[in-house]
Amino acid sequence: MLKPAKPVQVLQNNIFEITGVDTVEKFLKAVDQIYRMVCPPQKPRSCELWFRGTKSTTFNLEPSIARGLGAQSEIVYLSKFRSLAYPYLGNVPYFPFSEDKTHSYWGWLFLMQHYSVPTRLLDWSREALVALLFALGMPANATEETHDKVVWVLNPVVLNQAFRFYPFLKPGYIPNVTEPAFTARFGPNAKNDNVKAAAAVGPLNNPRIIKQAGTFTVFPITPTMVPLNLLPDSFKYLYKIIINKAAREAMNDQLFHYGLTEHDLFPGLENVAADIRQEIEAEGLTPTKS
Repeated sequence: MLKPAKPVQVLQNNIFEITGVDTVEKFLKAVDQIYRMVCPPQKPRSCELWFRGTKSTTFNLEPSIARGLGAQSEIVYLSKFRSLAYPYLGNVPYFPFSEDKTHSYWGWLFLMQHYSVPTRLLDWSREALVALLFALGMPANATEETHDKVVWVLNPVVLNQAFRFYPFLKPGYIPNVTEPAFTARFGPNAKNDNVKAAAAVGPLNNPRIIKQAGTFTVFPITPTMVPLNLLPDSFKYLYKIIINKAAREAMNDQLFHYGLTEHDLFPGLENVAADIRQEIEAEGLTPTKS
């Protein structure tokens, strides 16, 4: 039987983290603790946190394209994806075309993200339990199997204080990706020396984004992509909650009792079979082996 651990606060690379979390209750208490640090009562209610769950403490906060050819290869991925995707556009969750070239560009990029083509987008969620479900998902390899899990907590307002998108708004504004001021800095033709990602909201025209309360950090097109957690000022806007790897199954059982499963995050017929199996097992209807 897993012995309950007492959460411990530590600093790793100057980033505040809470370790020893092995129950959903402790996780929620850790979220509340970070929220009180970031959003004390005297601050405006507009304060918010974003969450991202990862299956290993060894993973950096970098987009999928950084683990391959780099951000400058986006034009190649985009070109090939558009060419090969045309025959199937009648079946996609939303249509990427638009008379506005800016909207069309971001539409294609988010469609690529939806189908796991490398992009410079990094997914976050406004809901802490969504991130926890991702962190507790089935390990895909030895690294995910043998390391503790992480839910990263981001203060997107503080992150975006590095950018002044509009002179009439204070730094820290979180734009929609299709806004011209955002595209000027992070679009395909942006020319600047910035290496820091920015927090942004994507088009809510994807059932997964809606279900997952999805938000994003968008990395610039630059030869050198720096993971968000390795930036020198990352301690100002990032926090970590470390989940004990040995508690993964028990915490998943807890979430299931609350009516939450990883399959809920991916609406579609492809997950119906898995939902049926899980329900039958939970109801004790599977035959016993003789």
